This record gives sequence, structure tokens and C-alpha cells, in this order.
Amino acid sequence: MTRWRMVLGNERGVALVLSLMILLMLTGLVLAFLSVSAMEPQISRNLGDTLRARYLAEAGLEAGFNTLIGLGDANSTWTGQLTGATSGNPWVTLTGLNAATLPGLSAAVGGTFTVSIRNDYNSNDNALTGETTADGTVAPDANRVVFMRAPGTFNGATKTLEVVVKRS
Repeated sequence: MTRWRMVLGNERGVALVLSLMILLMLTGLVLAFLSVSAMEPQISRNLGDTLRARYLAEAGLEAGFNTLIGLGDANSTWTGQLTGATSGNPWVTLTGLNAATLPGLSAAVGGTFTVSIRNDYNSNDNALTGETTADGTVAPDANRVVFMRAPGTFNGATKTLEVVVKRS
């Protein structure tokens, strides 16, 4: 009986077991911190790609605005640009602005943007400009207001901006 008390009461080797447990716990913490820090560059890259995609969408809106401005005098409408619209697909891509890139950059380096427009839905407007009437003519853009949408894409990140454009 006294032999068991001596064996159980002996504290030799406790420091080794305790230090191994602490070392194991610290190793786990270091591995957790390393795995979290490995994700930081990817998070940063995603943030940068999203920001560049937004800038591409803004550049697309500017390019689309310039295209619409150059279509004629202040009294004309944008009916001609809305010709391909249907009730199932009201958005029409502006000519030359489908998967467009910034000047001097390729799609792989600078990303792309696409600019499309659709007519607004006012009570005095046809439901959809570009929809053909019974006689085959294109419905007019009566109030000279269109919606313009530009999604910018860079490295898989996409941002879409939409604005209302009115010819005054």
C-alpha cells in the first residue's frame, strides 16, 4: 500500500508532460495563425479586383454616354439604338461596347466592360422602345430617357453600375 502512495505521490516527470502539452497547444495556435495569414493575400487581391471592376464599369458608363452624345443633335431620340430590344430581352448593347477594353490594354491585362441601354417605362411611352409595332416599325423613344447599364469585369470580379440618361 505504501508503495502505491509513493508511486502516485511522486511528481517526477510532470514538468516534461506539462511542457509537451504546452508545446502542442502553441503549435496549434501557430498553425491557425499561419492558415489565417495565408488567406490575407487572396482577400486583398479580391478587394483590388473588385475595385478595378468598378472602375471599368464607370469607364463603360462614360464610353456609353459619349456614344449616346455622338448620335445626333439635341432634338433627336435614341430610337435607332434601341432597335434590337424585345419584351424578353429589353437591354440592347451599344455598338462597339460589347466586352470592350480600355484603350491600349488587352482584356487579360485590363479587364472588360459592356454597355447596354433600355427604354424607361413612362405612362406616355410604349412599354418597350425597340419593340416592333404591327406595321413593323420601331416604337419611338418618346421622352428621350434611357437606362444605361455597364458591368465591368476583372479577373472574375464583376461590378455593375446603372444610370438614367436624359437628352435635354
